[in-house]
Amino acid sequence: MRPQPPIPEMQTTEYMRMMEPEQGGGLLQHETDPSQWIHLASARFGPGRPCSHNEKTRWNGDCYRYDIFRHTLHDWIGLRWTHGGGTGWLVEKDVTRRGEHSLLQHIAQLPNEPRRWDYCHLIAESLDKTARAARQLEALHWEHAILQKRITIRRRNKQRRVDILSPIELAQRTTKRGLAG
Repeated sequence: MRPQPPIPEMQTTEYMRMMEPEQGGGLLQHETDPSQWIHLASARFGPGRPCSHNEKTRWNGDCYRYDIFRHTLHDWIGLRWTHGGGTGWLVEKDVTRRGEHSLLQHIAQLPNEPRRWDYCHLIAESLDKTARAARQLEALHWEHAILQKRITIRRRNKQRRVDILSPIELAQRTTKRGLAG
């Protein structure tokens, strides 16, 4: 296991997305300045663990690292991940002022750092796979709508927008065309 510093090296600007996007907001990425975050805890992998395909082979997990931060200006708690594929932040609203507790703050207080890594990895992987599944479902939804000719371009205030017609809207449109013809 190669040694990693307690606080990670960071870029001047990194990218974040909210763990719980606002309704209708989608999975948008935003820039964040890492210097505006306070480091709460590291979550490094720890000693090597047996691989799933061969117990004699050890997986050291050094390519994945997680850190938990609190933002100094906004009520945000962030899970920063870094691995061979890049770096990013998963951010949630800090709800402690409402008397609620943040899962990330709870994880940051755990004394066992490899256990913190396990929980952070579970959260990051789950959110990543959920986002990927949502994108695939959305693409499939659009594909079916295109094949069923349920796409319409709407104009409002000189802005164009593409929408998918619901089956009811499609039936109404078909009926109006049939009556007009």
